Amino acid sequence: MKQKVIIVFAVSLLLFTVYLIARDLFRHPASVTQANCCGDDYTELKKFDTTLVGYSKAGIIETSLKGLTGIAVDQNNEIYVCGNKIVAVFDSAGVLDRSFVIDTTASCIALGEKWIYVGMGPAVSRFDMAGKKEESWDPYNSEGYITSIAVNGPYVYLADAVSKRILKYSGDGHLEKVIGEKDSTTGSPGFIIPSMYFDIAFGAFNDLWAVNPGRLQVENYTTSGYMQSEWGKASFEDGGFTGCCNPAHIALLPDGKFVTYEKGLDKIKVFDPTGEFVCMVAGAGSFKGNTDFQLGNNNLVKDIATGNDGRIYVLDAYNQIVIFKMKD
Repeated sequence: MKQKVIIVFAVSLLLFTVYLIARDLFRHPASVTQANCCGDDYTELKKFDTTLVGYSKAGIIETSLKGLTGIAVDQNNEIYVCGNKIVAVFDSAGVLDRSFVIDTTASCIALGEKWIYVGMGPAVSRFDMAGKKEESWDPYNSEGYITSIAVNGPYVYLADAVSKRILKYSGDGHLEKVIGEKDSTTGSPGFIIPSMYFDIAFGAFNDLWAVNPGRLQVENYTTSGYMQSEWGKASFEDGGFTGCCNPAHIALLPDGKFVTYEKGLDKIKVFDPTGEFVCMVAGAGSFKGNTDFQLGNNNLVKDIATGNDGRIYVLDAYNQIVIFKMKD
């Protein structure tokens, strides 16, 4: 009997993984009100142990915007979001401070000391803090797609999910380095990007962290492109990642911990600097209750960011900004 239960559970997990791969490869845009294409078959798998949650909601910002895709938080905890032909800025109290129009739909956003960088398909545009467009950089690959931007001092790093490369640019838009090709010299295993999820972030020690989603791990690189370490494993347990390509998003907390979002299961987790599981932040049911389980082909989280106050800012499928703080 016990063996039968194990076999049934293993088959269920295999079917779920196949579903995730098919969904990512053949997905079509869907309304957040669209019924789940597979019914409630995976509701149980999306549930999590609430005793493991180490964060609580500190606030929700209803943006009243549609089609948002990316989020970034500055040193004053002002919140920047981008999306369909718009960048909007909310103050730390959640009040809309300003917004400006952009040329097309943005895929991601990042902040420098004086500039706002916005990914738009294969290219990046740079704006001043008032929203004036300063320049657009020629794409590395005209067929590419920029899914993440990270700023480190005078350099700007772009994650191109189509090219499967991290592109290091100088502040004036000159391509300095291409990181991520399989190379025994640098130690890079090469990035496996089955779908348009490829996230990067910088740590406190001037080191570049990148998701290698097809390998279900997070990798650490020097700014010269040498791989230093990695963590992550394929597992349905809290300490691992599942599906074709996870984690989908990462962000770093001020103390060096990682925040990850696992699409498919819709879990937001915290890991310590060595990659050990610390706690859950949120998941399906944490945002709009049962509606979270009925998102069709949409993932619950569009992007995540962290503030210097240690709070976690989640841009969700409902175009809300949900702010989480550590429990007392």
